[in-house]
Amino acid sequence: MWYETPDDAYFNLAIEEAIPRALSQGLVPPTLRFFRNRRAVVIGYFQYAEREVNLEYAKVNAIQVVRRFTGGGAVYHDLGNLNYALSLPFHLGVPRDMIEYYFFFLKPVVAALRRLGVEEAKVGKLNDLNIGSRKVGGTAASTRWEVAFFHGTLLINTNLEVMERVLKIPRQKLRDKGISSLRQRVINLQEVLGSISVEEVVEAIVRAYEEALGLEASYEEAPSDCELELSRRLYEKRYSRPEWNLERKPLSWFEV
Repeated sequence: MWYETPDDAYFNLAIEEAIPRALSQGLVPPTLRFFRNRRAVVIGYFQYAEREVNLEYAKVNAIQVVRRFTGGGAVYHDLGNLNYALSLPFHLGVPRDMIEYYFFFLKPVVAALRRLGVEEAKVGKLNDLNIGSRKVGGTAASTRWEVAFFHGTLLINTNLEVMERVLKIPRQKLRDKGISSLRQRVINLQEVLGSISVEEVVEAIVRAYEEALGLEASYEEAPSDCELELSRRLYEKRYSRPEWNLERKPLSWFEV
């Protein structure tokens, strides 16, 4: 499924949560979704927005700040960044051990990139996707509702200058990696492959997951009615509210 609301990152993230919730109730099949945000910073569930984001720069440049329901670090999204999310029942062979869990989901993406010609594609640390020593994507996961949920970013042609300005990266963290700037740490896919379309990347990822899972993908243009209804409720009760996105209120504070 490629369904997105690029100008509304809050609703895009509401859909992210609605899909695994609907799957847990047996209302929808296993789902692989792709989407983009035009200009947004997505922070992890446990993070404080003011520590991770240059909020003044974000405000001046109309960059939305939205919290996701999974952990992990802050990421910058624009139309040069592809987001993918996979919701599966555990009975399809998803391991419970978290190290194996991440490898289970990342291995097909590595295979997709190598198929596209990125020979140095590999799994970095636990939840990173690397090209050589540089990061081309990050991932996060959840096992809530007894659903294996995994999502990630893939830098295709992202504006790295804006990324560096809007994210607050501690200098010590960069020094620990032996670099002096964020742009030395990350890499766009187009830097390796030259001109490549988002559609080509999507197709490669779909084929790789089909092979890994032994399933055949069917294309859906939009979420089901039940997923959209749940997305609207999540959007209204949580994702559209600054109390959720900026103030790190607990999930229990937002009844859905």
